[in-house]
Amino acid sequence: MGIMAREADHVVGRTTDRMDSRMLYLDSADTAELADLLGTGLFAGVTTNPTILDRAGRSVADLPELYALTREHGGTFFAQATGADADELRTASVAILEISGDIVVKLPATQPGLTVAAELTAAGTRVLVTAVYHPSQQLLAAAAGAQFIAPYVGRSTDAGFDGIELVREMAALSGPGFPRILAASLRGIEVVSHVAQAGAHDLTMSTAVARTLFSHELTGRAVAEFEDVAASSLARHEAASS
Repeated sequence: MGIMAREADHVVGRTTDRMDSRMLYLDSADTAELADLLGTGLFAGVTTNPTILDRAGRSVADLPELYALTREHGGTFFAQATGADADELRTASVAILEISGDIVVKLPATQPGLTVAAELTAAGTRVLVTAVYHPSQQLLAAAAGAQFIAPYVGRSTDAGFDGIELVREMAALSGPGFPRILAASLRGIEVVSHVAQAGAHDLTMSTAVARTLFSHELTGRAVAEFEDVAASSLARHEAASS
């Protein structure tokens, strides 16, 4: 049984205007952290999966709230369908799309997942193929018409492979008609920069990792120095004027 074509909600946000540039996403379901970081205007949206939801004490029942928060800040929201076979994945996908037709549905790089991915994209739904560990899976994601593909960088390294090299090989393979590489499982600031250098189109990271991007020690020292100099200069000016 296929998925009926449906007209996605027409949403115009800053993300649609910036898809030609590298995007940063937040991999989290912590609403307080998301609201703060999305409020900077620097992050293009939110990615979720069952593990991310559970880590924040959330479940699929909270997806509407997370979607609304993301859209409030003009971002794109990603939600993962789960199921043991294609029928279950279809059912889960339909449930996600009932929240909103503009959600990007995440599906695993398995035969059932890619089968449903092809059905969804044919019906006009945006899809991200997730849990990717080899460049060859990119070929299947492209054949399914997926808009995004998520290589697991940290988990690949944990398994004894080079997660950065995985992204580099995928970038070399990428071209017209291929999905955007949205690198996931990024565990530190160095990995973030290396993945960007390797050619990832987009990156998603925890809020903890995102905050490290704002907090370089030397930047802090320079800012403190500027503040001290500005205060001293103002004091001298006021003294000379009195």
